[in-house]
Amino acid sequence: MTALAQAIKKVATGPHLSKDLTQQEAEAAMSEILSGQFDLVQAAIFFIALRIKRETNEENLGVLKALQACTEQTVGEVDQLLIISDPFNGYNRHCPITAFLPAVLAASGLPTLSQGVKEMGPKFGVTHSQVLAAAGMNIDLSPQAVTERLNNPDLAWAFIDQQYATPELFALQDLRTRMIKRPCLATLEKLIMPVKAQGKTHLQIGFVHKEYPPILARLAQQMGFESSLIIRGIEGGILPTLRELSNCFRSFNGELQQCAFDPSEFGIEQTTRGVLPVRDDKVTAEQTVELGIQALDGQSGPAFDSLVFGGAMALWHCGLEQSQQQAAVYIRQTIESGKAKAYFERGMG
Repeated sequence: MTALAQAIKKVATGPHLSKDLTQQEAEAAMSEILSGQFDLVQAAIFFIALRIKRETNEENLGVLKALQACTEQTVGEVDQLLIISDPFNGYNRHCPITAFLPAVLAASGLPTLSQGVKEMGPKFGVTHSQVLAAAGMNIDLSPQAVTERLNNPDLAWAFIDQQYATPELFALQDLRTRMIKRPCLATLEKLIMPVKAQGKTHLQIGFVHKEYPPILARLAQQMGFESSLIIRGIEGGILPTLRELSNCFRSFNGELQQCAFDPSEFGIEQTTRGVLPVRDDKVTAEQTVELGIQALDGQSGPAFDSLVFGGAMALWHCGLEQSQQQAAVYIRQTIESGKAKAYFERGMG
């Protein structure tokens, strides 16, 4: 009997008889799926049964280790690196303005990598990949090419597509769409570390459900992240609301600390939660690019404030600025001076 079949026998036997998998069992089952030598029905049963039973920390770690094992991890020649992981299935109510955040942070002295895919079901929202492609960026870069961008001090930001970072996981897209409900992969793929810094590698990640911060903090620490900034974000993303206080978390060495982010402390006063489309109420990559370029030009509004908010949180969390207020001032200066836009435009080459 295969590892996948054995796992199904344990996790898919009903509400009273289902048993948890060990880390090793979960990793073996996931590795079998990633190998391509699996039955589609069995794979779907495995993911749905885990979801219904609710995944344990050991099961999540086992699946994540299998994902990381088939990821071609490279090492960047940078002291610090921030990896931002917005939802891979994108946004459909707010424009994903965070696609511009890596360039802002790079211009502020923090090399930054975002990761994702062009599209992902069942949501099929607008993604970083779509926005950057619409802006003119080549998003089809190998892990080595991405790392070279991060190593370049005049650039220091990049996007990596799952198609090139973890192709075996990317190959499961059709299965995931046909399953309709999101499997644990939707959370765990955001914790993959495709590039590692020579020094400290940090993670900025979002959550929706209140039970997730300790889960994400523990997994990030176990996967080698120096720290994690865990945001109660809009549509599960890495930016909190612009109009009210958000209870978020940060973790160092797996120890979770609550931190409240008040937009007013960053000099932000908005009545909207995030960046809304201004035409036809439809989120598109093209409209996101338009709003992002306006923000990089220093035009005030939710897009500009979102980049200030997200950038300042990251600089403060990673220790580049001592206070949230100082971080916000620095990010504003970086954008208003034109430096952030210059970094973004170099990334389009």
